[in-house]
Amino acid sequence: MQLQDVLNRLDRWLEVNAPDDFGTLNPPATASEIDAITENRFSLVPEIRTWLEHHNGVSTHFRHSGPGGFIPGGHYPVDAERMMLGQRDMEQDVAWSQEDDNADFVVGRTAHVKWVPISSTHVGTQLVVDHREGPTHGAVLEIDQDLELWGVVRWKSLSEMFQETLEYLETGRPVVTAIGREIRPETVRESDGTSSVVWT
Repeated sequence: MQLQDVLNRLDRWLEVNAPDDFGTLNPPATASEIDAITENRFSLVPEIRTWLEHHNGVSTHFRHSGPGGFIPGGHYPVDAERMMLGQRDMEQDVAWSQEDDNADFVVGRTAHVKWVPISSTHVGTQLVVDHREGPTHGAVLEIDQDLELWGVVRWKSLSEMFQETLEYLETGRPVVTAIGREIRPETVRESDGTSSVVWT
């Protein structure tokens, strides 16, 4: 299934089953917002552009609570601006690590100049898309300092991430996390009346 078809189907599922998650989805990003992510540093993986042209992340990505965390693990998709700022932060972290002679503990572990953050959770776990040349180009990597996950491949591509997210939501089958734990999606109605996906 093409990524655009997956995203359309995901929209329909959220609208029917988790309307408050659906309500957090932003309108499409502009071409200039998408181009600003890398500013010609490197070529953006086309799947990121497809996603952002569909939805520019979710409106709740900055607070990491409530609706919007429908990606497995409670990840909130960030917008184009946050992708850009996250990439620049990683550039700075890499530069500082090289100045301090501790690049081995940073580069390719917690940061890389060719990683683009696409989501985060309320505990600071990040998903990034790898733009380095090689076998993991385009892969979705996970960074979780608490669990000592340093750029672990979670999905081979953004398309695979959204495809599997849709399958988990539609079937309710468990997701195996990077540390081997099983989590399942549940649609939960909160006391304030909101209805959204929670991964437990």
